[in-house]
Amino acid sequence: MSRWSVLAFHGWGWSAASWQPWQDWFRAQGADFWAGDRGYWGSPQLDWPALGDRLWLLTHSWGLHWLPADLVARADCLICWGGFTAYHPELEPAKTQSQQALGQLRDAIASDPLAGLQGFYRQCYRPQTAPELPAIAPDRDRLLADLEQLDRSQLAIEPLLRIPQRLVLHGESDRIVPIERAQTLIDQLQPTAWKFWPRQGHALPVTAIADCQAWLQEVLAA
Repeated sequence: MSRWSVLAFHGWGWSAASWQPWQDWFRAQGADFWAGDRGYWGSPQLDWPALGDRLWLLTHSWGLHWLPADLVARADCLICWGGFTAYHPELEPAKTQSQQALGQLRDAIASDPLAGLQGFYRQCYRPQTAPELPAIAPDRDRLLADLEQLDRSQLAIEPLLRIPQRLVLHGESDRIVPIERAQTLIDQLQPTAWKFWPRQGHALPVTAIADCQAWLQEVLAA
């Protein structure tokens, strides 16, 4: 009997807990589900279980950039929310403005990691309202180290192009990864299907769960 594995990779500042509704949904359809965790609140979770015959990868934002190469080589489907090829745009003045904004976030995390993350989440959720984070201090050093990787991020596109199904979902109102950078990803990744979601921001995989699931079912059944 064939097994279906679904592995999920969160973005900077998030955690494996953000995938809980998706875990429930995929497990109800018979998949083995695992979510990686960078360890901003507790120990990192980076060792995935034994894989099934089919492998799907879910990514949110910077999660697309910490996908292990051996998983990419085996994947049958990639579903990407809020993704980008490089965090900063190439052209000025947008590049400098983006770098300055990231520098401000870096300073905020260094000063008060919880307050800095709460401000980041407010931007992620807009135009929706962000929930209050639990009053648990995140790991400042891990956040800052990964923020440096985010700052220098440059996606290796070629291996991803070998994944048979590549789906991209992006919020039209995304304030973290503006829609122009999503279009750059689409141009290079050449997804089999993609959609821009009106009135949704960077937190799309947690603010429009039912709509995303309905769209995925329609696309994947075609």
